Amino acid sequence: MMLATNKEIKSKDDIIRVAKTYFSRWKIEEYFRCKKQMFQFENFRVRRLKAINALNFYITLCMAFLAMISMESETNALKVSIIKTADPVKEKVFFCYYRLAKGISGILSYAKEGIRLWFRTKRPAYRQLSLKLIA
Repeated sequence: MMLATNKEIKSKDDIIRVAKTYFSRWKIEEYFRCKKQMFQFENFRVRRLKAINALNFYITLCMAFLAMISMESETNALKVSIIKTADPVKEKVFFCYYRLAKGISGILSYAKEGIRLWFRTKRPAYRQLSLKLIA
């Protein structure tokens, strides 16, 4: 890897600091790129600022959920099943947001009636009705 910088490099610590700054910036770029590509943030059809802010808020919540899942351990059952559903080409790629968003989208694509049908409702046990004959 080659990094171009205008900072003065005098020691190994300077190199490490520049690399850490670059990688932290890379995560921010990945966040915004995923927000624009996976959620099509630049392709919205609202005109009022209030609606744009609401859309940005909901997409930011989705991104926060993806970030929370990405911080889970590699043995977390939910994270493993989401990544498995995403069907990645390469196993060791660290663009987590894209992979997790694609996996969740793949899981939810099976829900034609919404997610309420995924949960079993508790129904009361019905008793058999019987008629008593009075003679």
